[in-house]
Amino acid sequence: MSALRKPIPEDDFLETTAGQDWLAESVEELISRRNIEAPNAMGRNKVLVNADHLPEALADHMTAQPDPDRYIEKILIELVGREDDSLLHRWAVRAIGGDPLTIRAMAVDLIAVHANAYRDTKRESDRLERECGF
Repeated sequence: MSALRKPIPEDDFLETTAGQDWLAESVEELISRRNIEAPNAMGRNKVLVNADHLPEALADHMTAQPDPDRYIEKILIELVGREDDSLLHRWAVRAIGGDPLTIRAMAVDLIAVHANAYRDTKRESDRLERECGF
């Protein structure tokens, strides 16, 4: 071994500054949907963590977490409702089955059954407004 090349110490890499720097950079890479790789002097880098592992880990985590306020669904409704061409919008549409009109159709179904009740209360409100003058 060349005197110029020092071997990586055998102690726990994460206990070193270099290890902490590598961990922080790798976390950002994984969150940005990139694989975490180790260099290989003989050819292709070795994939340590595939970019798909983080969504899988999050899915496992979410399965164990109650969501009584339906935050995931609220996020999807917000993203689909934006109707833009962003990556998040496309993923949200895929998450609900691929049809961006699904949420709109659900909204129609929820509201339509109340049309006559709306008509009746609107008529009454209009009548009272005419009679009272306000």
